[in-house]
Amino acid sequence: MEIKQLFDSKKDIYRTIEKVITYSASQEERLKAEISEYVVTESIEEQFEKLLSRMQVAMESGGQNEVGVWVSGFYGSGKSSFTKYLGLAFDDAITVDGVPFIQQLQDRFKKQTTKQLLSTVAKRFPAAVVMLDLASTQLADASMKEVSTVLYYKILDWAGYSQNLKVAAFERRLKKEGRYNEFLEIFSNQVGGQQWADYRNDPLIVDSLVPEIAHQMYPNLFKTAESFSTVTEDWMVFTDQQVEEMLDIAREATGKQYIVFIVDEVGQYVGSRQNLILNLQGNCSRRRETRRTCKNKTCISSKYCTVKC
Repeated sequence: MEIKQLFDSKKDIYRTIEKVITYSASQEERLKAEISEYVVTESIEEQFEKLLSRMQVAMESGGQNEVGVWVSGFYGSGKSSFTKYLGLAFDDAITVDGVPFIQQLQDRFKKQTTKQLLSTVAKRFPAAVVMLDLASTQLADASMKEVSTVLYYKILDWAGYSQNLKVAAFERRLKKEGRYNEFLEIFSNQVGGQQWADYRNDPLIVDSLVPEIAHQMYPNLFKTAESFSTVTEDWMVFTDQQVEEMLDIAREATGKQYIVFIVDEVGQYVGSRQNLILNLQGNCSRRRETRRTCKNKTCISSKYCTVKC
């Protein structure tokens, strides 16, 4: 007997097997290979069920309680695949061979109750899903920016806005006032038919054209082309404002009330850097304080809780 005879004859043993699961690998063929070989152990299915139950409780409460989850485990224990497939299951635009990804994940579960719970939560509370891998998505000009800031830039790019904060604010105003298509047409005419989406993060184009267009469209606000500055060094945004804007942007882009943020490699990114740890703590300090006094708490893990009082 040859060793290869011990493996499933339906699968090519010489195929490429990726070392790690990454959020960026979202091509259909790659997802098909990943999910078809995903082994949901009894423990993993139990964690899926526990998390989905907590999400259902929080969402049924009317959105007054936030759900914060810290997925912990040793290297190679399946944290990235767990969070990636959960996020993709909530994204109704993701399919594999014409089958919604949520069904692909359900097929990996053994218990009918877990399958039904996933279906129930996803259908009753359709959510926009934003996934960020901190190992690969970092700000090139930043020396380890706060997680909230990196996520904010990710949201801008995900929703189709420029990552220049002032230009993004200008785009949002245009959309709210119903003038965004007018802006796109003006830009296209000025660059010989090119599309704004291809240049929105090009600093040379942004710096040279957007101030002029802003003056043309809002002459009362911007008296000259020099009145609109794309320089963002003096642009200050507090974390709570960033969070509100991220939620608004995601809801405007998708029309969905519920937003699921999934961030990978947080522990590795934050490490022992005090300022980054404080930034994370700032978003959950109220919940941790409540955890000490609330008698009716529902814990997702030993490190992070969502509390329902």
